[in-house]
Amino acid sequence: MGRIPRVYYDNAVYHVTVRGNNRKAVFKRNDDKEMFLRIINEYKKRFLFKFFGFVVMDNHAHLVIRSTALNDISKIMHSINLSFSRNYGIKYNLSGHIWQGRFKSELIETEEYVFNCLEYIHNNPVRAGMVESAADYFWSSYRFYHKGKDCGLEGLIEIDRFEE
Repeated sequence: MGRIPRVYYDNAVYHVTVRGNNRKAVFKRNDDKEMFLRIINEYKKRFLFKFFGFVVMDNHAHLVIRSTALNDISKIMHSINLSFSRNYGIKYNLSGHIWQGRFKSELIETEEYVFNCLEYIHNNPVRAGMVESAADYFWSSYRFYHKGKDCGLEGLIEIDRFEE
């Protein structure tokens, strides 16, 4: 039996999660995290989607993205995941699956939930016991929202501020 097709909406905001195959670390080093964010930024420019927030952990990543009328979340994430997989495979001389199945996406229907989702993803490293405060974890958009554009990620990823 085939997969049930996903239903996507134009200009909708999604909480997207990608996870390493068998929950293993995909982002083993900081330069792996950098590569992932650079690829997102490349496709952000190409597909003109809005990128509101993220956290990149060792074995998974959470993203908050608004799709466009021309490029739904499936096309966006397929391109990002494929590009990362190819680059990662070349870098580590690997073949096979890097990601555990398809990406997970959840439609965010209200502005309040966008902020709740951002708070949830920013606190992921705290819940994992990696840091005591979300502000202490470099690989997230937390500092962008709490310190402004000067958050240490300039030139790596362009984040769009979600405003009510």
